[in-house]
Amino acid sequence: MKHMYISHCPMTDAGNKAKSEELNNYFKKMKESGKEHGFDLIFWGNPWGVVESLSFVVASDKSLDKYVAWRGAWSQKAAGEKLPIYFVASNTVIITEL
Repeated sequence: MKHMYISHCPMTDAGNKAKSEELNNYFKKMKESGKEHGFDLIFWGNPWGVVESLSFVVASDKSLDKYVAWRGAWSQKAAGEKLPIYFVASNTVIITEL
């Protein structure tokens, strides 16, 4: 089964102050990390209609447990590389293909 994970996140001050190029580089690294774990980051950007200020969409045939594990691994990797913290927490909507 294929899943799409749509995550809406509140941005930190660092995220609000980041230039587009900085955010793009961050998400390029996040995309590389996702591929290592079987997830494909499809898009990221500013959403409409939700209170959070940043959204990203990931596709995979991996389960929610694997998605959560990858997000934890990504957080650790980003911290190890001393990347800025651009967002905290997330509300994630999961859409599953029939």
